[in-house]
Amino acid sequence: MLPAASGWWHEAALIVVDWGSTGFRAWRLDDASGAIQAQCAGPYGITALRPGEHGPLLKREIGAWLAEGESFVLAAGMIGSRQGWHEMPYIPCPAGLADLAQAARRMAWEGGPDIWFCPGLSCRDAQGVPDVIRGEEMQVFGLLDEAAGDSHFCLPGTHGKAVLARAGKVIGFATHFTGELYALLSRHGLLASVLQPPSAPDPAAFAEGVARSGDPGGLLHHVFGVRARALFGEVSGMAAAEYLSGILIGHELRQMPPGAQLILAGEGALVARYAEAAGLLGLNATLAPAHAAARGLYRLGCLLQ
Repeated sequence: MLPAASGWWHEAALIVVDWGSTGFRAWRLDDASGAIQAQCAGPYGITALRPGEHGPLLKREIGAWLAEGESFVLAAGMIGSRQGWHEMPYIPCPAGLADLAQAARRMAWEGGPDIWFCPGLSCRDAQGVPDVIRGEEMQVFGLLDEAAGDSHFCLPGTHGKAVLARAGKVIGFATHFTGELYALLSRHGLLASVLQPPSAPDPAAFAEGVARSGDPGGLLHHVFGVRARALFGEVSGMAAAEYLSGILIGHELRQMPPGAQLILAGEGALVARYAEAAGLLGLNATLAPAHAAARGLYRLGCLLQ
């Protein structure tokens, strides 16, 4: 885990940014050790921004650090997507930090110093269908032990990722639409009419959903069953939301390699929920230290300086 700020400042620091679809995070890291000197975050995902708004928002968030003389800025995540600030290419797997550093590009920023933008990664599944990742791979690189064998990562989020890494490289991954699907079903359509935002966690309803994900019928049938159970009074609105969450997360986790040691990387209630579901399914899972993305970005930044 990266240590917290100690009250003194190194003469130079790295500013690293993880800018995704629904959120923004930035860290000021000690140049020599990677220790966190300061951090900020907010719900400023790229889906909520219009062209031309990225630079001013970034200046607002990290302007105080820039005013103190910091000049190295590295950004990863969906900010480098077609819907972001500057579109960056995808590097095919297997790929390591050196491959990302070679493909990173330094762009001019009218509101501050030049910014390094990080590319994403791509792979294809066994049937040849392409998949892409932007941002989550930094958590993997922040945790990866290059001397280790196969490492299996589960990265919950809007678009959850199951990542296989080996010898310092991302070998491949699979994306799951879990987070966005839950958000869409909760806010739009017929199912939304029977769901209520939970006022507190409901472990029993969540566990029922995780168990249901293993039944025959498939995901689409299981999801409709949430509405049917609510109509018959078998689950309340708040319990139905927890039940749906369990179904979706359960379906995602059941795709993980049997018997694999899973590393759950993320922060907050969401990763804790995945840990709960993994336990219900009997999966061997451990929680990764916090701020893995910051460490991955620091490692990449060291290659770019």
